[in-house]
Amino acid sequence: MGLMTDNQATTLLGRDEVIGRKYPIFLERIVFVIIVVVFILGYEEVRDRTGDGMISIISTWCLFPFILLFSAEMIGRVIQAINRD
Repeated sequence: MGLMTDNQATTLLGRDEVIGRKYPIFLERIVFVIIVVVFILGYEEVRDRTGDGMISIISTWCLFPFILLFSAEMIGRVIQAINRD
């Protein structure tokens, strides 16, 4: 049973990694909460504009949330790009 004499942590490939700035995860959480609120407030508007039938169901329950989540993801990536060192 070999014990390590060095208590130094290393990466799998032995790379030197630099710790960057702390990521502002709270910004992405705020964006997500805003997206949920937009869905709750905009649900009826989307349903009314798309009419009745299967198209209304698909656009209200599939396309609208997909567009909102896609927007949240893109905003998150912009936040990541801004905070990259």
